[in-house]
Amino acid sequence: MQIVSSYGVEIKKKNIPLRATLDIFRKAVSYLIPVYAETWEELSEIRNAQKRFNEAEHLVHETKKNHARFLFDRHFPKMPSYLRRAAIQHALGAVSSYQTRLSLWEKGELRGKPKLVCENHAMPVFYRDVMYKEAEPGEDAAHLKLFDG
Repeated sequence: MQIVSSYGVEIKKKNIPLRATLDIFRKAVSYLIPVYAETWEELSEIRNAQKRFNEAEHLVHETKKNHARFLFDRHFPKMPSYLRRAAIQHALGAVSSYQTRLSLWEKGELRGKPKLVCENHAMPVFYRDVMYKEAEPGEDAAHLKLFDG
């Protein structure tokens, strides 16, 4: 059996390179939440999570074969796919959660109308091999793949 653990650490310095990646990621999520809230009716009809994610990405990411309906790529040019996809997942989760809470509120099962919050404290997930690699054995460090725009 493989044991996996995760740790949360608070980053105190304001001038470290991670700050730029966080700022861009959070702005991307803030841009995407209203987009997916606006298109939620069509997205919610897609039951398969992977297909829903693919459709959500097609709404905002331009390719040779896909003309995006929203100008995400113009606001966030050359954003790496791993970071863009993490932002899309986070935004979809936020809108899905809001819609669920709104439905419960309308049924009277929740007190206080829920709010869709676009300003967030989202943190990208650093997947091994894609966004980070471990340092040498015995070294207490990791090498992060960051993006500063």
